[in-house]
Amino acid sequence: MLEIFFESEKDAHSLYLWLHSRPDKAGVSVRHGKPGYVEAEQDHKGQGFQTFLVPALAEYIAEKVENSFIISIIQNQFYFTDEDEQQQILSIAHSIMEGERTEIPNLQKFSDKKACIEEALTQFIKPELSFSFESFVHFRLHHYLKRLTKYAEAAIEEYKLEQEYQNFIQVLRDYLLQKLSALPEIHVFHRRHFLLFTEDYRELTDSELRRMTDKNLLFHHPLYIDTALLAPLVSIAPERIFLYTDEPDHGMVQTIQNVFQERVILHPEVLFYLKSKKIP
Repeated sequence: MLEIFFESEKDAHSLYLWLHSRPDKAGVSVRHGKPGYVEAEQDHKGQGFQTFLVPALAEYIAEKVENSFIISIIQNQFYFTDEDEQQQILSIAHSIMEGERTEIPNLQKFSDKKACIEEALTQFIKPELSFSFESFVHFRLHHYLKRLTKYAEAAIEEYKLEQEYQNFIQVLRDYLLQKLSALPEIHVFHRRHFLLFTEDYRELTDSELRRMTDKNLLFHHPLYIDTALLAPLVSIAPERIFLYTDEPDHGMVQTIQNVFQERVILHPEVLFYLKSKKIP
């Protein structure tokens, strides 16, 4: 008989329910034995631990316990103790592990996660074994935990960048609240590059945009603000921005919408030609 001991009775009960609810236990019987213990026994064929218990335990660790591992890494190694921050970083970490953030260099989707855990379990699980779950995680899953640490570290960097971005956006919003509009409306045309036009569809030249740009804005945010587009646009502080683009998910398009909010009216690129009578 195999025994798995947990420091928490709640954790032991959680694993017992997970294993007990599996539809095909492949000749393995599972019991919730002494407090804090989960017991498993395979039938006379002697294959159930490898065919059922190992993959079931790997799935349990990946799906039920992994979040607590990542939170522990975030808190104990990187000292983020605020629960809201921990949850935001955890969400980012999962998006990285699931391959949703391909822009992060040298860090790919954690596609072999369960195989990584199963390998450690396969080498460890044996009949008549009694072991502590916490000790197994600490001593046998170091490769898996090391991978989680890399994802947590990358998630923290992404979180910091997102916080800086949100602070930057808020500063520009606050600036707009106290700024008088230099022009009632601006038309922004986007195709590979961004071009700014007045309400009568006259293109604003680079020299005009430089003259209209608030130099204090550049002084206070030299590393963040785009001097060719965002700085003059915020300095002009138009009451309405008609933004023509076929790429609504473009980063700068999103930033303009985030800063100017309800002042932005999004249109497809073709509408610019129809309204301005300009030939593409």
